[in-house]
Parts: sequence; C-alpha cells; structure tokens
Amino acid sequence: MLTSSFLLSSLLPLAIGSPLSPRRSDDYPPYVPPVTFGVIAARSTSPIHLQSVNANGTTFWIGKDTSIYCPLANQTDCPNGTDTIFAVGSDGRAGLDTVVPGGQEIYVAPTGALSFTIAHSGSYPPGSALQTFNATEGGSDGSLGVFTFTGLGATGFIACPATPEGPYQVFADIEGLKDEDVPGGHKDACLGFGALVAPYSGSPAWEYI
Repeated sequence: MLTSSFLLSSLLPLAIGSPLSPRRSDDYPPYVPPVTFGVIAARSTSPIHLQSVNANGTTFWIGKDTSIYCPLANQTDCPNGTDTIFAVGSDGRAGLDTVVPGGQEIYVAPTGALSFTIAHSGSYPPGSALQTFNATEGGSDGSLGVFTFTGLGATGFIACPATPEGPYQVFADIEGLKDEDVPGGHKDACLGFGALVAPYSGSPAWEYI
C-alpha cells in the first residue's frame, strides 16, 4: 500500500454558477503509480559502496539501521516491511512507502539534509524543497536506475561522516552548502555517490521514525 499523499488525484476547479460539462474517461491522463524502490550508494573503493540508504531520526543515513514503528497492540497485524523504501511520483515529489495515514514526505532541508516528515505531520523547515526528485528505471542489461534531486542548485548526493568511521548522513550537494551544515563540520570529508535504484514490490512499513 502506498502513501495516501501519492494516491490523491488533481481536483477539478469549480466555477461558481457554471454547470460542469461531462468528461469522458479518455479526457484524463492515465494514472501512473509511484515507483517504489530502495536506494543503494555507489562509490567505488569507499566505506559506503553498495550500502543502503536508511531512514532514521527524520533524516537518511548510510551505516545506521532503518528505524520503524507500528502502534498496533497486536504486532502480528503490523506490515512486515523493515527496509527503507522510497516512492517517487510523476510530479517530482517523493515520500516513504508507508501505511500510516497521511504518509511521510521526503524533502531536502535548507541545510541540504535529505529528510522526511514525521507521521501525522506535514511540517518541514521554511525554505525546504519538496520537488525535483526523480527515479529512472534500470536498463535491459540489468543495470540499476538512479534516484536524483536537482532542486536548490544540487549537483548530486553526498554522504558526510558523523565520525571518521561513520555513520554517514546523506545530503544533497546544494549550492551554498557550508561546513557547519554537515556532521563533523567539514564538508570536504563528505563523499559524493550515485544513488542507485533497487526496485521493490514487497510490504511497506507502518511508519518511519
């Protein structure tokens, strides 16, 4: 089940006092479901190479486990998703593949941090970017697609170490990124990486925390 924020169709504006004309089904573009996938970092000969990007504490990390929660009293009724699964819609918005009502949206904070909203709240810092996400499909040769973000002048994703040994917090390499924006205080220590798309068709999580 995908987040409800991705399943809402556009609302047809109502003209006050004007009757609505009947619309044929072929007047509307076909619904294209969001692409769901995990993200794997590609940076050869580095500690982050082929490691998964995981949601933890409203941000994304390489080297930290996915942090999920289900409030149901009977835990056997919870969905069995345990991985961090992204979903990207055709409008350039992204979210996490969850069951929780209202979903959880992905955004890039003004500091460049790749982040997600908490459950039951759509709030995010002023100046954040919620669009220009994209995910491409893999090739017929078995190559993986790529997850990208091009807002805020970003040129790609980077992984910034919290300590010399990790874990690594994921940022968009936005224009004006400063040392104080990244853990460790040295953006030169961050590693650029390709965000590979690993297609996913399994169960979602209830919510990410």
